[in-house]
This record gives sequence, structure tokens and C-alpha cells, in this order.
Amino acid sequence: MPGRDTEPSPGGESGATSRRRPEFRKGRPTLTRERIARAALAILGDTGPSDLTMRAVAARMEVSPRALYNYVTDRRDLLREIVEVCLRDRPAPRLDPAHWQDGLRAYCRDLRSWYRTHPGMLALARAEDLTPFASAESLRADDALVGLFLDVGLSPQDAYRAWSITVLQVAGFAEIWDAWHDRPPPGSDPPAWAGVPPNSAGAGLTQLDRIATEIVPEPPDALFESVLTMLIAGIEAML
Repeated sequence: MPGRDTEPSPGGESGATSRRRPEFRKGRPTLTRERIARAALAILGDTGPSDLTMRAVAARMEVSPRALYNYVTDRRDLLREIVEVCLRDRPAPRLDPAHWQDGLRAYCRDLRSWYRTHPGMLALARAEDLTPFASAESLRADDALVGLFLDVGLSPQDAYRAWSITVLQVAGFAEIWDAWHDRPPPGSDPPAWAGVPPNSAGAGLTQLDRIATEIVPEPPDALFESVLTMLIAGIEAML
């Protein structure tokens, strides 16, 4: 597609006659649909969907808004390309029913990394209707995950539950816990956070106070492994 990483020859033909788009022009990265989408993703991660405008993307890329319209027709077209870029980045599950616990752990780690690499996408999905951009290809990973749960012996109903809960656990962890550690609010200290506000002493929160004084806060990676252990134990119980 013109605007991604090739550009038409002077005669307007594409395919074999297209020439590779140079990486830089006049010291700046050449505009392509993918680079525009990745600049938009950076804005999503920094400030969220409300600030995702064509003008903001242009400013981030140090070009005029008019230049973007040579590659994306409007903001809706930009959203389409953002979804396509994210889906191209999504990890493909490598799942083996004979070793499904290890495969599920590995896939969940990859999926968590994918969410963290695209911060703001979940917020965008809540703020905008992205369903028109869904495709069969975008569901390949989910189809493989459901297939794993069916292959290990879950009923269709339980396979649906296991798939839904897996995605919810990973996405929720990345959206809440990882996001707070990756982009902490000014003045906060995420590594020291144990889930109990420091000014809650004497409020009668006996059990939470005990937790706050007796545990050592875990880094996100260690806590995520506990999430996976509990997830797998729940699936094993359904078996």
C-alpha cells in the first residue's frame, strides 16, 4: 500500500515497479501510514484518547496536519491503521495441549508485553467504536486459545469462561498494575505500594494493616506470575 513502506513509481504503477521509500528525508523519518499510526499510539500512551487528534499527531511528527492527509484520509482512517498496526504486533500463541500450562504462561507473558507496548489502546477501545475494524485475522490468537482449552478437555462453556478470564486477567493487570508502575503519577512510589494508603492507620482496617506491615511488596513481574498460577489452578479445577 502506498504510504506504508513503498511509494509508486513516477508512472503511478505499484507492485514490482514500486521503489522502496527512503527511511529519512531532510533529516526526518519519511511519513508512512504505519509511522503515523505509531506516533498516534505514543500519544495514546502519554495522554489518552481525548488528545488523539490529527493536529496532535502532526505536531509529534513535526509536520503540518495537511501532510498527514496524504496518507490517512481522516481520524477514522487513522484509527483503522492504529488497529492494524497493533494486530500486526500481537504475539501468536505457541500452544501445545500436552504442555498447556507452560504454553499458557508463555502466551500470557507475551500478551502482557503486547498490552504494555501499546498503552492507551484499551482506553481507546472503551472510548471509540473499533468493532468495524475487526476481522477474522484479528481473532486468530483468540481462536487458538479457545482451541487449547477445548483440546485439554474443557466443555465449550468452560472454554469460553477460561478464554474470557485469561484475557481479562492479563489486560486488567497491564491496564491497572503495569500502567501505574510504567508511568507512575508524580510523587508516587509504586515499588513501596502494598495496597493500603499510608494515612489509613487507625481507621480500623485491621487485616489490611496487617498485610501492610507483614508483607514485602512484590515487583509486577513476580505478582503477575502469581496471577498465572491462580489462573492455571482455576482451569485445572474446571478439568
